[in-house]
Amino acid sequence: MANDPGLAADTCIYMEAVTGDGGTHNSSVWWLSPDIQLTGPTSGPDKADPGQNNTVNVVYHRKPASSNCTTPGDESITIELWVGNPSLAMSPSEHASTALIQSIGSPFPAEGTSATQIINWAPPAGLPVTDPQSAGHKCLIARCYPQSLTPDPNDFHVPNDRHVAQHNICIVPCSDRKAHKHGLFRFEVSTINLNFSEKETVTLRAVADLRPDNFVRKVVLERLERTEGFRRLALAPPRGFNFDLPDFPEAEVIDHTKPGCLGFLLGTSFRPEIETRIQMSPKQFTRFNFEADLSGAKVGEAYIFHLTQSGSDNRAHGGLTIVMLATDA
Repeated sequence: MANDPGLAADTCIYMEAVTGDGGTHNSSVWWLSPDIQLTGPTSGPDKADPGQNNTVNVVYHRKPASSNCTTPGDESITIELWVGNPSLAMSPSEHASTALIQSIGSPFPAEGTSATQIINWAPPAGLPVTDPQSAGHKCLIARCYPQSLTPDPNDFHVPNDRHVAQHNICIVPCSDRKAHKHGLFRFEVSTINLNFSEKETVTLRAVADLRPDNFVRKVVLERLERTEGFRRLALAPPRGFNFDLPDFPEAEVIDHTKPGCLGFLLGTSFRPEIETRIQMSPKQFTRFNFEADLSGAKVGEAYIFHLTQSGSDNRAHGGLTIVMLATDA
C-alpha cells in the first residue's frame, strides 16, 4: 500500500525489510524483516508460549544527517508491536486479524544509529486457536514513529511505509500421520480486505521457491537447522499445491504448479505458482487453507512457499512464508 499519510512528516526513522535496505523495502520477499524477532522460551523462534514471557526484539533506525531527512523533532519514538495468526493482509482495527501487544515510548536515536526495544509479551493461556494471541506460529508487525505523529488506525501500509516492518514465517513439520489426505497437508491462513468502503477483487498467489536468494535462504536455514529431521532444501517442485477457499467456491484459479511445456522451456528457472482471484466485501475477514501435496517428497526435504495478496491495483497487501518439512515422525 502507499505510505501512511499520518507519518509523512517524518522521513528519518525506518525499519528494514531486508538487512541493509535502509528502509526502502524493495525486496520481493519483504515480510521476513530481521528487525522483529520473537523467541518463545519453550517453542523457540517465531512461536508464542502462553502464560510465559516471550521476548520480542524490535530494532529501529535513524538516517544520518547527510541524508537531509526531516522529522518533527520529538524526544521519543512510539513503538507498537502487533501480533496475529498466520496471515496475509492485516489491519490494526480488525480484532480477529491482529492484537496490539504493546505501545511504548523509547528514546529518539542519534543520527545514523540504530536502537533495540525489548518487549516481554505474556499471552494468556487457554485462548481459542482463532485468537491472535493464541499459542503457535505468529505473524508480527512493528510500527515505529515520532511520538507526536498519529498513524492510520485501519491500515499498516506495508510494504511501502518505512516506519513499518512485518515478520511472517512458519516452519511446519509434515508427516503422513498429520496429513488431511495421503500426502496432502493443510495450513490455515487468514486475510482481510483492506478496502473498508467498497468490494475489491484481490489476488492470492503462492509460489514454490526452489532457488531462494541469499537473504531468504539465511532466514529459512536459521530455523530449519534447529528443526529435528531437516536434511536439505527441496530442489524439485512438490506434486502440487493450491488454496482451499470455503468462503469463495467460485474463485478464479490460474494454475502453473506443474512444469509441463512451460517448465521444459524454462528449465531450472521454472517457479511453480498458483494464482486465485476472489471478490471480497468491504473489510471482509476470511480464513482459508493452503494445501500442498508432499506425497513424493523425501524425508528431510523442506519446501519454501511464499504466499502474497495484492489489490485490484496490483499493490501488495501482505505476505507470508510457509516452510513445509517432510518428516517420518
